[in-house]
Amino acid sequence: MHKPTRTTAASLLLLLTTLAAAPAQSCAMTGPENRARVQQERIDRTKAAALALKEEADLVFVGTLAQLTLQPETVKNDKGHEVVLHRHQAVFDQVDPIKGSYAKGQVLEYTVNKNLVQVRCGSVFRDNVPKENGVTERYLVYARDGKILRTNHIPEHPQVLSGLEEALHLRELP
Repeated sequence: MHKPTRTTAASLLLLLTTLAAAPAQSCAMTGPENRARVQQERIDRTKAAALALKEEADLVFVGTLAQLTLQPETVKNDKGHEVVLHRHQAVFDQVDPIKGSYAKGQVLEYTVNKNLVQVRCGSVFRDNVPKENGVTERYLVYARDGKILRTNHIPEHPQVLSGLEEALHLRELP
């Protein structure tokens, strides 16, 4: 190898090692001694994000998803590649308003890019939208200009432990 090639290869290796380590560190499991503190920090960040989103939204309510229709569409992105979008139209009933006014039968929309693959730890606050099998389920809904910004599922029978918390508990057992 020539000296510039070795330098470039070494720099590339260092960059890749750094990039690979960053997500691993952000996804690191916390020990029992830090779990309560980390959970409280997550709760505080989520509450702050919810208040900010409430300010951004023109409509916030709790409602039952009465109807969800799907229209798949294949479009070309800015690089000319085909992308599959799932355009959803949602109608809610039994609405309990928090901000704004939801008109009976009002259609709210959201789009999911089925070609998008994301790898990360945890969830991004806004990534939650009703699942395609979520009809008859209750949701906290944030919307603006007829578009759903975020939902949060409200289970009819909430579990004491989330599925992840239950799995972590089982892994801790001898």
